[in-house]
Formats: sequence, C-alpha cells, structure tokens
Amino acid sequence: MHYLYLIFAAFMFAAAVTAAQMPERGPMGGPPPEAKSACQSSSEGSQCSFTAPHGRVSGSCRSMGQDGRVCVPERGRGGPGGPGGTGDQGRPAGPGGSGEMQPRGARPSALNISATNPTAQASSSRIADTMQGSCFDGRGKIDCPAEGEPFYGQDASFVGGPQAYTDHGNGTVTDHSTGLQWQQEHNRERLGFYAAKRACEQLELAGRDDWRLPNIKSLFSISDWRGVTGSRFFINSRYFELEEPDESILTGDRFRSTHRTSMMGQTWSSTIYAGDHWGRNVEAAFFFNFLDGRIKQAPTNGRYGLFYRCVRGEPYGENLLVDNRNGTISDRKSGLVWQQSDDGKERDWPQLLAYCNDLQLAGKDDWRLPNVKALQSIVDYRNAYPAIDMRFFAQRDSRGWFWSSTTHGDSAGMANYVCFGACTSVDGVDTHGAGAQRSDPKTGEPKSWPAMGGQRDEVRIYNYARCVRDAV
Repeated sequence: MHYLYLIFAAFMFAAAVTAAQMPERGPMGGPPPEAKSACQSSSEGSQCSFTAPHGRVSGSCRSMGQDGRVCVPERGRGGPGGPGGTGDQGRPAGPGGSGEMQPRGARPSALNISATNPTAQASSSRIADTMQGSCFDGRGKIDCPAEGEPFYGQDASFVGGPQAYTDHGNGTVTDHSTGLQWQQEHNRERLGFYAAKRACEQLELAGRDDWRLPNIKSLFSISDWRGVTGSRFFINSRYFELEEPDESILTGDRFRSTHRTSMMGQTWSSTIYAGDHWGRNVEAAFFFNFLDGRIKQAPTNGRYGLFYRCVRGEPYGENLLVDNRNGTISDRKSGLVWQQSDDGKERDWPQLLAYCNDLQLAGKDDWRLPNVKALQSIVDYRNAYPAIDMRFFAQRDSRGWFWSSTTHGDSAGMANYVCFGACTSVDGVDTHGAGAQRSDPKTGEPKSWPAMGGQRDEVRIYNYARCVRDAV
C-alpha cells in the first residue's frame, strides 16, 4: 500500500506549483477530499476521476487503509500542463474575469457535445434550444437515459425550438426564434460600459441606424451550450464571429497569474444590476462570457473594458405571466408553465432531476428540471434578493440558487445554476449579482470545495428547483 501513497505524493508535488494560488484542499500528505468522494459509491478497481488543483485526474478506486477507498491517479498522468493533464483549474478573478474553475496550463479536454439527441422528446417551448444534445452523469458522457432511469430529464432529454439563424451576407445575422438582428462582427476592442453603449447607438450597419447594446436576456438567447472553455465557443461560430484575445489583454492585469486568454470573452449587456455590487454601492451591469459560458457583472465605470455586440429589433425578454390559481404560473411569451413555488428543500443535481420527474402538480405529471435558457428566462432583472417577480412566484429562501438541467461543458461533473438570490463568495459578498449564472459540482460535499475561483465563489451543491412543463 505504501507505493500508492508514493503515487499520491508525486501527484501532490506536481500540483504544488499552483498551490499558493489555490484554496486549501486538505493535508499534503494524503489523498485530497475529491479523490475520496470520487469512489464513495464505486467498487474496488473501477475507473474514476476527479478535479484536482492542476487539472482533471483519472485513475482507479483502491482501498487505502484508514482513508478508505479513494481514486488513485494512473502513473504517468497528470502534472500541470503535462501529457494527460487537462489543466482545467485555473483561478480567474476580478470583476471582468470568470470566478469559476477554468483552464490553466493546458486546454481542457473537450466533452464533444452533440447538437441533437435522436431520442429527445420535443418541447413546444418558444425559447431556442440550448443545443446540448449529449447526456452526462457526474463523470462523463453517457447514453441518454430513458424515462424512469437515473439522470433522465436532463437538458438533452428534451429538445426545444431549433436555432434558426440567417446570415444576410451584409455583416448581420437574424435569429428567427427571437426576431432580433445581430451584428455579426466581433468587436475586438474592449470598451467600458458607456462607451460600448454609445458605440452601438452610433452604429450604422446594413442600412440601419437603430442598433443598441442588448439586454442580458437577448445576449443569453444566442448562447450555445455545446461550448467548452478553450475548445469551443459558447456561441454558434458558423454565424457569429468571435476570437480569443491575445496575451496583450492581460497586460497590467493584477490577476494575470490566474487569468487566461481563453476565459476573457466577457461581453456587455445593457442590464444594470438592481442589487449592490460587491456591497460597495457601485453601479454594475451584467455580461455574458462567450468563451467560458457564465453570466456575471462588472462595474459600469470600472477599469475593465469588455467586448460588445450590437442588436436591433423589438424589445426581447419580457415575460407575460398568468397565475393559473392552481400552484402554477404560465408564461405566454415562452409557452412554458412553471411551478409557482419551490418546495423549500435543497438537493443535489441528480436528486432534483428525479424530483421534477416525479412531481405531480395541477393534475399534470410531465414536469422537468428546466434547461439553463428556460430558467434564465424567468429572472426579473428589475429586482434582486430575489431576482424574480414575486407578484407571481414564491421563493421560500430569498438567498436561493436554482439548478438547471444543463451540464457545463468544462466538466461532466458540473452543471449550471442561476442565482435568484445574491450570487455570493464564501465571505458573503455579492460578487456576481442576483440573476447571475454559474456552475457547481453536481454532487458531493460543499465542505470539500471551500471556495471556487479567485473571487472565492461559494459552492453549495445543494440548491433548489423550480420545475417546468410545456403549456401544450
């Protein structure tokens, strides 16, 4: 058994080059907590993997005395930026950077997410599909489960309206699911919020001069959830131009040690945060990051410039809510019916998939956990704490975060959630704002993840659900 500890010692030494910038994960002399949790329900010798400070590590479950059964790394694998190591745990920070676990030292291993699942059930939702057509458990890609099987009800179990774009050949793209016309070009110069707003208002393109900076719901509507940070953009690059910036973007960045160019795709929206950014009484606006797939916020008068993409067309994103007086709320804009109140119980991702699958409410039994686009569609950005229209909905915990059914492409073990309450750090600071969208481990113990990212994002894992079904 001693040789197993030697393997772990070598593994931990390889990670030590980044340890000074990482949250503590337990004593250096033994297996990290993630290695233990990876084998909690696995048999001796079964394959396993976990996310370590220097990247994704694969191995097999082995008994190690008082430590119990743990995931032992395969020899010759891992190491920061080395062969077999994905290096997917950089620590971005700062208002303009991602606060999640991101690539560092090497590209992440792409999940190769399909656009369609041939067995998916069609949804009548008028919200464009996420384009996530592959299914996942907590460790990797799986065959999409049938109804009644574990992990049924995740994003790829259902397919919404197709992405329907037209490239007009004049620098614009129309999204027929929303009716919005978009600037196709990637504006390479990062601007402050008000400068970006003026740039759109002054834009003359394709014979039109009524361009504007999009609100966050418009911007999120063109997100594509086949994305993987460093491998595939979170936007359909067949229609929209986007480039990863060069290293000059990190010049003067005080978080350069944890930032990577592959995560610097923050794109302004016009949506001003209704809450208190970082508790500093500072005006902030939401952005979506098309390189790492997250909604966060940045000060409108801060020193960080962000990308921008202009839009024109009728206003988009307003809900038309109707109280059905039976514990459900209809949104006539999206064609979806929502559970009016969550049940007040926190669960991990697989548990909440099952909860919505089993829910019987208002005489219906076809409820599901919403995908990330559907869930974000009911955020009310006029409000904070919680960011939802409380004239129609009830939220039992004003701090609550709500799971979506959408896996985050950076790791099969992570899924997306939306903060309807303050999107906080472990210090209780509202770092990203009510209405932000981040990702969490699907299962596990929060205490094994004391903080995530340079902004010390709180990790809960046990979140809430607001189930959804089609109106027809």
